[in-house]
Amino acid sequence: MSKIKLIIEALDNLKLHDIVVYDMRERSPFFDYFVLSTATNTRQLKAAVDHVKEHLAAKEYPTPAVEGTHSNAWILMDAKDIVVNIFTAEERAFYNIEKMLADVQKIDVSTR
Repeated sequence: MSKIKLIIEALDNLKLHDIVVYDMRERSPFFDYFVLSTATNTRQLKAAVDHVKEHLAAKEYPTPAVEGTHSNAWILMDAKDIVVNIFTAEERAFYNIEKMLADVQKIDVSTR
């Protein structure tokens, strides 16, 4: 299974919602995919980080770097070619990153 599918599966397993994946391969020299997701509460936000790490480790991918672990609103995971953002609903609405990425192609993230 590809790395992006593992990450999406991990987020979906924890019932994060509004998962969106942007294809950045033609836009960024630093990463291929940019993931946005929303946790319903702080506990789910923190659990998602561990769940993504476990899914990647199970397939022997390197452990992603994590920023914002002391935040209760937004955590960023850098998995080298994939950047994963996990927000609370309020924080995601406040930053409205989707607006900045409106012209970037989205990837279908259905896991079923």
